[in-house]
Formats: sequence, structure tokens, C-alpha cells
Amino acid sequence: MGVRSLTAAGLALLLASSAAVASSSQKTTKDGVYTKAQADKVAETYGKVCANCHDPAKVAEGKKPAPPLVGDAFFDNWKDRTLGELMTTIRLTMPNDGSMTLTVEDAENLTAYILQMNKLPEGKEPLKNDDAGKKTVIVK
Repeated sequence: MGVRSLTAAGLALLLASSAAVASSSQKTTKDGVYTKAQADKVAETYGKVCANCHDPAKVAEGKKPAPPLVGDAFFDNWKDRTLGELMTTIRLTMPNDGSMTLTVEDAENLTAYILQMNKLPEGKEPLKNDDAGKKTVIVK
């Protein structure tokens, strides 16, 4: 029984350390997951489509502003969630007035722009809504 307990304890320790290594190797928004060119090409679209609700300075009087996409409030809402969740939310629910339909590429590019506005590092490859992009964790 003593050997079995030791083996179980050793296995639990091994699994815990493997989980820690897996989580430490998880790609995050600090890893440069978008390009400057990708973010820059959608800045005008953001200004026309998104800022009307997400920029408190532009929100019509009497209308409640949408959740912030920049700064501490953004990170409070999205920390430890994935870019896949953010891209899906953008693609399926924005703009919420139904004035247009966003494509997967629109959602990728708008997400890249949000990362750029939050001063997260740029990378060498554009953000894609693929397995790697979807699993990337949002961190400040």
C-alpha cells in the first residue's frame, strides 16, 4: 500500500508539473500575434463601424456606451479568455445594429486593431482565426 501511495503521489506531481508547463507554453497576446499592416488596414473601418458605440466620446447622448475595447476595462472583461472568443463575438454580434455583416477576415483584422490599440506587441504573421489564433490567451 505504501508503494501504491507513493506511485499515486508521484503521478499526481508529474501531471501537475505537466499542466504547469502546458500553461506556461500557452501563446498569449504578448507573443506578437498580429501584424501592424493587418491592424492598420482596418483602422478606418473601426472608426466608422465600432467607435460609434465603443468610444464614449462618440456615443450618442442618452445611449449607454458598449464595453470598452481599450485599457484596463477591456482587460478586466477579457483577461484569460481567448482571441477565438473575441473574434467570434465580433463576427457574430457586431455591429449590433445589424447594419452590416462582418466576415471572418474582418473579425481577425478588427481583433488585431484592438490588440494594437492596447499596445500589445506586433508580430511577423497576421492573426488568423485558426487553431493557434483561437487558443491565444488575452493578457495585459
